[in-house]
Amino acid sequence: MTKGALAAVLPAEALASGVAGGALAELEAAAEAVVRPESTDEVADTLQWATTNSVGVLPVGSGERLPKRSVQGRFIVLATDRLAGFEIYEPADLTLTAKAGTRLSSVNEALGAHRQWLPFDPPGVASRTLGGLVAMGESGPVATGYGELRSHVLGATVVTGDGRVLRLGGRVVKNVAGFDLLRPVVGSRGRLGVITSICLRAFPVPAVDRLLIFRAADVAGLEDVARAVRTAPTMPASVVVWAPTKKPAGEAALLVRLHGALPTVDADQATLQRSAGVVFESPADAAGISATVRDHAIDAAVGLRMSLLPSRLFEGLAAARDRLGDIMIAADAYNGSARLAAGEVDEAALVGLRDAVEALGGTLTVTRAGDGHAQPSLGSRPNSAERELAERLAKVFDPEGVFWPCRA
Repeated sequence: MTKGALAAVLPAEALASGVAGGALAELEAAAEAVVRPESTDEVADTLQWATTNSVGVLPVGSGERLPKRSVQGRFIVLATDRLAGFEIYEPADLTLTAKAGTRLSSVNEALGAHRQWLPFDPPGVASRTLGGLVAMGESGPVATGYGELRSHVLGATVVTGDGRVLRLGGRVVKNVAGFDLLRPVVGSRGRLGVITSICLRAFPVPAVDRLLIFRAADVAGLEDVARAVRTAPTMPASVVVWAPTKKPAGEAALLVRLHGALPTVDADQATLQRSAGVVFESPADAAGISATVRDHAIDAAVGLRMSLLPSRLFEGLAAARDRLGDIMIAADAYNGSARLAAGEVDEAALVGLRDAVEALGGTLTVTRAGDGHAQPSLGSRPNSAERELAERLAKVFDPEGVFWPCRA
C-alpha cells in the first residue's frame, strides 16, 4: 500500500530493490518501503509525503555499519546510495563537493590523483559513504593534527523532516555570519535531516607519514610517556594508547604518527624522544598497524566510548579494566576519548563504570551487537540544558518528528 502511494510521487527507479545486507536487510523486511532517491528533489518529495501521511523515515547511507535495532510503527527506509557522484572538485582550492551517497573509497581515489586526501579515519572508513561519515561526525585519531571533521565541512545540502531544502555554508572556510546551522547537522546521526550533498576541505598528502611505537608491559606503563608526548613542543598527527589483547596485563603500546617534510618529521621525533626520555621504534608495517588501530572494536559484542579530560584518561582506563576485566583499548591521548571492546559483561559492572567515569568528569556510552531487539539505554545522559537545545533543534529541523526511527 505504502509503496503504491509513493509511486505517485517518485519514479519507479527510486522504489526498485537493491539495498540489502546485515541489519539493513532486517529493517527492509519490517519497513513498509525502501526508497532510493537519485536527487535532492526526490528526497524532499519523500519527506513531504511522509509528513503528510504520518510515516516515520529512517535515513541510511551504505547500511553496512547500521546497528541492529527494533523499530515499531509505520516507517520507510530512505537509502542514499543512488545519490552518488562528484559535483565540483577544485584541486587548486583544496575543496570537493560530492553527493552524500558517494563512497569514501571513490573520494580518496579522486583526491589521490592530485596528491590530496581527507584526514578522517574513523572505524570502517573505507566502506562508508560521504553522507554517512558527516552524519555520524566521527573524525578518528588524526583529528589531533588536523582538527575535527566538523571544522572541515564547508557546506551541505540538507532536507528537513518536512521536506524543506536547506543549502548551508558554502565553498570557503568563512561563509557564515551569526548562528551556524551547519554545525549541528554534522554528527546529528540523521535526527535533523537527510544530507544530500557535502562540500569538504581536502589536504595535501604529507610527504612523510611516520609511525612511532613505544611498548610497555601494560597500559599503566604508558602514562608518563603519553603525558610527555602530549605536552612536548610539537604536534603529532595522532597519539593513540593501544592495548590489542583483552588480557588486563597484556602488552600495550603508544602509537604516535608524525606528518610533514622529512626534516620536520626527523626534528619532531627527536623532540618527542628528548621530552619523553625514551627511544621510539619505527615498524615495517606502519600502514597495517594504523588500519588495525583504526578499525579497533568495530564488531565488538559490547563497545564502549569514553570521553574524559586528557589528564584523567588513564584513571578512566584503569576503572574500565577494574570493572570489566578483559577489554581491548584504543584511546586518544590528546583529546581523552577512548574506544573499548569487551565480551558479554554484567549490567551492574557497566553501571558501575558509568558512575566512575562520570565521577571523573567524563561520559560513557555503550553499544551492543544486538539480535534485532532494542537494548536498554545505558550510558551518560545529557544534562537538562543539552536536552533542551536538542529538542529545540529537532523542532526546527523536524517539526513533525518524521525521523523518530533514529531515536529507537
